[in-house]
This record gives sequence, structure tokens and C-alpha cells, in this order.
Amino acid sequence: VLEKSSIFAVVGESCDGQEAINYLSGKDASGHPNGYLFPDIILLDLKMPRKNGFDVLQWIRTNNIKNLTVAIVSGSWLAEDIARGLALGAHAYFKKTSLKAEQEKMIGDIEMLLRQQKNS
Repeated sequence: VLEKSSIFAVVGESCDGQEAINYLSGKDASGHPNGYLFPDIILLDLKMPRKNGFDVLQWIRTNNIKNLTVAIVSGSWLAEDIARGLALGAHAYFKKTSLKAEQEKMIGDIEMLLRQQKNS
């Protein structure tokens, strides 16, 4: 569904939280410069190996990363996960779904979030 969006182009993918931090730092897995494109938005899972989504959010906050919209896309619907993610600076929280119609709606909501963030 994400690939069909006219708004999004995937500029990078990470298998775990440490890779996400390395990417946002401009480094590859070995710590060398990666020549990356900095994203406008990151779709962040909470449950990842090495460093979880909360660790990534804390790193973004600690490093004062500006002009990055963060949308959590998680299988967790626990109130404490939502509250903690938003408190750490996520702009939105979405529940993962396997239903195509719900995925399409979520992508539409993420597109709207990105437009709102760019206009603010």
C-alpha cells in the first residue's frame, strides 16, 4: 500500500533500532558515512531488536533532530505505549493491520499528517 502512494518514496529501511539511528546519523552499519537522503517522515515500529522504537525516539529527541515527522506504526495498542511514544515526540500513533482497506486509510492519514507537519 505504501508503494502505491504518490506522496511517499522510501529512501531507507532499517531492520532494527540501531540501524535506524545509524541511518539518521548519516552512517552505515559499520559507522561509515552512508551518503543517504534524510527522510521527511519515519514510520517507526516499537518492537525492534537491539534498540526499540522508544530508544530511537529518545535518540531523536536527545539529538534535537528537526524537520522529521515521526509516525509510530505498531502492533501494540497499550495505552502506556501510546502515551510514552507521544510523550517522546512522535507526531502520531497508528495500529498495524493486515486489512488492505485499513492500511489504505492509515496511509491516507499519514499523508495528511505529513502535509500538516510541512505546513506548520
